[in-house]
Amino acid sequence: MAVSRMMKVQILGHSAVGEEVKSYLKEAGVVEITDVSIEEETPPAEKEDLRDIESRLEQAESAIEFFGGYIEQPSFFQKISKGPLYVSGEELERLSREISIEEVYNDCCRLQGTIRSMRDLLADSDELVSSLTPWKDLDVPLQDLATDGYNVQFWTVQDKIADRNIGKFREDFELCDCSEFHRENGKSYIVVIAASELYSELIEAMKELGAHHHSFGHLEGTPAEIIGMQGKLCEGYRKNIAEAEDEARRLASKRDELCLLADHYRERIGLLSAEDRFYYTDSTFILEGWVRALDRPGLENGLSETFDEIETSFRDPSDGENPPISLENGPAAKPYEFVTSLYGRPVYREVDPTPLLAPFFILFFAMCLTDAGYGLSLAALTSFIIIKFKPSGGAGLLMKVLFMGGLITSGVGIVAGGIFGINAGAFPAWLQNFVFIDPLREPMKMLNISFLMGLVHMIFGMGVRLTADIRARLISDAIFDDLTWMLFLIVLAPLGYTGILNGTLPAGVMVVSKWGAVGLAAVIFLTGGRKQKSPVKKALSGLVKFYDVIGYFGDVLSYARLLALGLATSAIAIAVNDIAAMVKGMPFYTGYIAMVLILAGGHAFNLAVNTLGAFVHAGRLQYLEFFSKFFTGGGREFRPFKSERKFSVLKKN
Repeated sequence: MAVSRMMKVQILGHSAVGEEVKSYLKEAGVVEITDVSIEEETPPAEKEDLRDIESRLEQAESAIEFFGGYIEQPSFFQKISKGPLYVSGEELERLSREISIEEVYNDCCRLQGTIRSMRDLLADSDELVSSLTPWKDLDVPLQDLATDGYNVQFWTVQDKIADRNIGKFREDFELCDCSEFHRENGKSYIVVIAASELYSELIEAMKELGAHHHSFGHLEGTPAEIIGMQGKLCEGYRKNIAEAEDEARRLASKRDELCLLADHYRERIGLLSAEDRFYYTDSTFILEGWVRALDRPGLENGLSETFDEIETSFRDPSDGENPPISLENGPAAKPYEFVTSLYGRPVYREVDPTPLLAPFFILFFAMCLTDAGYGLSLAALTSFIIIKFKPSGGAGLLMKVLFMGGLITSGVGIVAGGIFGINAGAFPAWLQNFVFIDPLREPMKMLNISFLMGLVHMIFGMGVRLTADIRARLISDAIFDDLTWMLFLIVLAPLGYTGILNGTLPAGVMVVSKWGAVGLAAVIFLTGGRKQKSPVKKALSGLVKFYDVIGYFGDVLSYARLLALGLATSAIAIAVNDIAAMVKGMPFYTGYIAMVLILAGGHAFNLAVNTLGAFVHAGRLQYLEFFSKFFTGGGREFRPFKSERKFSVLKKN
């Protein structure tokens, strides 16, 4: 439930065990290796060429991607259920000797180039055949149509335009002959024979009519002969593509082996990158890094039991250091680290907001969705995904957040009378007893609840800041900047409820609220400029401090989105039901089929869209209205040095 305590670890050992220590740390996966804090330059160590291995990894990944299109694609369920590839160190050494990544990569480039060039030629040929097809009955070779004094042009224009303009065209250009050769699909294909000196003028005139010019001057033979020749060429292009794809499928049998080698290269790159952070002398090495305090005992014991030639020391971070951030939360709050990480991680020694935002986030999510049917559907869908596919990382955390959101939404939906947009009056009598409010009929009541939740949310955030200031021994800030404002907002709430929302409260409450607001306003005015030296600046700062009331007022108004999104969900659900009811009466059972399709598709769409909206806006309220009260953020994620295999698992001897 906090930011993990981090410790700086330093390992000193004999250079003979340097490689073994690196491998051990990689397998342990608990140390983030950093540069050694020694000003002397590290003597160069003999090692493999990092750039060469990176190049081989790039080639392997490129080949893997290329071969992905030429293997039998597994179904979605097969892809999810397929386990990793298992490989031993001896097998990796054998594959490294037997397979030349450079040759495989060159083969992929050659095949890819062949396939791409043949497809380009096919596209060009199809385009040429398409343009020549309307002229296929022309029995004169195209190269014979032009002379020194005349040339022949081919145009396409809308048939209506051709009907209106061909006669006029002949009158305007006496040295031209214009006639329609073919008409099809609303287009007129026109042949124009013109004197060479009129070429430019003719082009402009035809373009003004919106005509398209076909340039066949570079072709030889009749259109029919050219079309036939292109057909034979296309057969050759397709044959070349088929042969290249067959070869690609044969080579694709090596894809799994390439995946193993890619992981091997990735591991080597990680080890060599870590090597750059080692400090070497003639016979020793030193490395430093960050480790979580809870991982210290296991690391310390493991190193001491495995290596006799090393010494390990630990210390707490110094004031000038910036340790990486690792969050520690229990099973209930752990999934909400996904929400926190979308905004940023806390800085070291700052409070982890994850367990603090969790109840508010999930309640706001439910208030935005506000439908028990959608909540149960979401919970069922995410539970199926979690059980069947076992997602990990951020995807796994997100699924758990949505599952909990679905459960809480089902409860809030019943209280708000929302179940797939069905009128609450149609609920069974026992279920109607749980309905507390109907947002569509009582929007102001729901709005008041939203504002109240927002006020509690904000004051809670200010309370977190109050606690942090007390721990930092900033007592005056805690009292005058935190506690005073918390009380001021509390006593202003009844005044806002009655004066703005037209609510009613007992007279005694209003008296306490008014005089409390006056007293606390005086305190804010007198203490708002306490850090200023000049009396004038103190007074002005005290007055300016009251401007914060506008900001808090705007923050409270932001919580109206809880009502707005809840109403949107309910309104769309009702609209889907009404549309389904309208088509129900269609004859021959088509109405029932259409009704089922509309209900299933409409409610699925509504669930998807409003789940996204609920997540986004519930998160926005955390980031802008809650975090702004106490959270700084900007911490760097803890990234321990560990195995980075994507496709395989290394067998242990």
